[in-house]
Amino acid sequence: MVDTVTSSTRPKHPYFATLLVLVAVIILCGLGLWQMQRAEQKQSRLEQIEQRSSTARLSLRELLEFEEKRDLPFEVFGAPDPEKVFYLDNRIESGHVGYHVLVPVETDYGVQLINFGWIKAEQLRTQLPEVKIDATAQQYIGVSAVPNINPMVTETATKQDGWPLVIQQIDLPLMSTFLGIQLSPVVMQLSPEHPAGLVRNWKPVVMSPQKHYGYAIQWFGLAIACLVIYIVALLKRNR
Repeated sequence: MVDTVTSSTRPKHPYFATLLVLVAVIILCGLGLWQMQRAEQKQSRLEQIEQRSSTARLSLRELLEFEEKRDLPFEVFGAPDPEKVFYLDNRIESGHVGYHVLVPVETDYGVQLINFGWIKAEQLRTQLPEVKIDATAQQYIGVSAVPNINPMVTETATKQDGWPLVIQQIDLPLMSTFLGIQLSPVVMQLSPEHPAGLVRNWKPVVMSPQKHYGYAIQWFGLAIACLVIYIVALLKRNR
């Protein structure tokens, strides 16, 4: 009789709560592992940047022969087209909103798009800051960058818009269409020493590996905390 009463009054196992905790722990651990993977990728990228920074400057033709084309120092000689300038929108520098100024430069080995640097936006969005680009043919030195297309970003510029064009991301095929010419598959980030009057504080790796490791520890810590809280609550419930 005692065993029957004890069995009937024993609380049922909280299967739904257990399932929720299990899903939460799996998700949190997955986020932690993803941050660890991102940290390893950033570390590899930093090592590549350091290694390639000591490479002798390449010509555009030599650079294009590389399978991995980013982070390589190179130089071109050519004349920019100051009438066809792209303003890359929503670039932040020292807490201020502005644009990156991108200009096509005609070289002996094709048209090279050069990022001249950052300029602060005007107070009115309808007014673009004035940039003076010297149209004289000259030497340009910088580092190669390969832009990534973000499918979540919606482009607002159209071919019917007048120059300069305000773009939301660097889409080389689309920009080639706007220009009516084929652009090089890399973008030159102009050297800070070039006297163009714009800010060139290039950050190829925005978030350091240490920050990714820190986020990973936080996610793993949340997973452990979630599991501990569940176990403690379960023990108290059974008592």
